[in-house]
Amino acid sequence: QQCPGYNRRKLETVVSESRNCKGRLLHYFAPNPPTIVTAAATSNDDDDGNTNADPFSTWCGWHNDHGSLTGLVPAMYLTSNGEVISKPPDPNAGLYVKSRTGTVYKVQLPPNALAFQIGETAQIHTGGVLQATPHAVRGIAASPSENGCEVTREAFAVFMEPEVDGEMDIPKGKTVEDAQSAEAERFLPNGVKSLKSRWLPGMTFGEFHNATISAFHS
Repeated sequence: QQCPGYNRRKLETVVSESRNCKGRLLHYFAPNPPTIVTAAATSNDDDDGNTNADPFSTWCGWHNDHGSLTGLVPAMYLTSNGEVISKPPDPNAGLYVKSRTGTVYKVQLPPNALAFQIGETAQIHTGGVLQATPHAVRGIAASPSENGCEVTREAFAVFMEPEVDGEMDIPKGKTVEDAQSAEAERFLPNGVKSLKSRWLPGMTFGEFHNATISAFHS
């Protein structure tokens, strides 16, 4: 209803038929050396949820997935001897997301849950009705008296993406500005590249993928 020109089977087709979907086991190494965060630092968060010690750079900084949809299961935390622990020693460690209005939330997935994050391809295909989910994984910070650096994080994610030659056009009746408005772009975390810097109408997903990789790793 919000986007009459949208192909209602677009996302369904990507999920059920694309041969470009992939599952990845993600291993987050124990910080070495440990990140030491003082009480003063942990109580001085800025608007992006970052502390003075920049904790989001220790495991995975802010970014958007550039596919259509990402499926996630709850993460596991392991000690250096392979013991599974129910939660990390640092309660602030873990997955964070940022809302369309710039609010940062810590994600708390219950056991046996399945979560999904919207990717930039779905944002393009819906003309901005769906918005990609900026997210980051905050690392474990060890206090001077703790050994939190010996804990690793293990996660499993399924990235659902179109075929490499899949089209990346917005629906009829929508504009490039609809896909990512100036207001939406304003709330992107630092370091997340705007869509207009990487995507052009008429691109294939493979071309969009290559442009995205180049933008972040050139």
